[in-house]
Amino acid sequence: MIHYSSVPPRYIFSLLAVFLFLLPCWAGAELPAYNTKIPTTFTGHQQRHKAPGAGEFDVYVSGPEEAKGAIVMIHEWWGLNPHIKGLADQLAMLGYRAYAVDLYDGKLTDDPDMAATYMRMNDATSSMSKLKTTIAMAHEKHGKVAIIGWCFGGGWSLKASLAAPEMVDATVVYYGALVNDPALLKKLRGPVLGIFATQDKWITPDNVAAFEKGLAVAGVKHTVRSYEADHAFANPSGDMFQLEKARDAWRITLEFLDNTLNAEGGK
Repeated sequence: MIHYSSVPPRYIFSLLAVFLFLLPCWAGAELPAYNTKIPTTFTGHQQRHKAPGAGEFDVYVSGPEEAKGAIVMIHEWWGLNPHIKGLADQLAMLGYRAYAVDLYDGKLTDDPDMAATYMRMNDATSSMSKLKTTIAMAHEKHGKVAIIGWCFGGGWSLKASLAAPEMVDATVVYYGALVNDPALLKKLRGPVLGIFATQDKWITPDNVAAFEKGLAVAGVKHTVRSYEADHAFANPSGDMFQLEKARDAWRITLEFLDNTLNAEGGK
C-alpha cells in the first residue's frame, strides 16, 4: 500500500496529471476517444471462417464473447489494415464484439493505384457471401448486429444490410456507394446513419440528397451528417484527415450504436 504522506509532492502531481489525462476516455460518450494514431499492437485476434462459394476467409475479432451487441466492420479500399483493426479494438472497449471482415484475402496497400486495382479485382459474389456468413454468425451469437463500413466498405455496409435485413439492426455508411431506390431501401428493418463530406467528388452531395430522399420515401429511420471536408476525412492515415470532424463523426457513430444495440426491446 502506498502512504501518500511519504510520496514527494512532484510525484503526486504527476499521478494526478495522468489521471486527468485519462479521465475523458472513461466518461460516457467520450469512451473511447478517437484514436488519431495508427496502432501497432492489438487486443483482438484473427479467426478463419468458411463462406459458401467463397471458401475460407479471415475476420479480425475483438471484444467480449458474451457481448449482447455485435458490430460487423468493412474496411476501406486499402484492405483490412491496422487502422480498421484499431477501431475494432476501440469498439471492443465499449463492450461490443467487433467482427472486421477481410474482403481482400490478406492483401494490403497504402498506394492508391494498387488500392483501386484491388477494389476492381474484388469479386462481389464472394464478398457478399463472406459478409452474410459473418452477419449470420454474429446474429446467432449476440442477437443484435450493426454493420459499419468506410469508403469501399461503406458501400458494402449498405449492400449487406439490404441482402440480410432480418439480421441487421443498424447500418452505418461512411462516404460509401449509395442506393436511392425506395423500393429497395424499404427492405431495411433498422435505422441508418450516413456520414458524408460536402467536397467528396465520388459520393457527391447530390448522391447524398437522393439517398436521403429514398430513405424518407421508404419510411426508414435515418440520420445523415455531412461535413465540410473531402472523402476519407475520418482516416488519420490519409491526406484528407480532419481531426475535429473525425472526432465528431465518431461521437455520433458511438451514440447511434449505443441507441441501437444497447436499447431495450427490438429494432
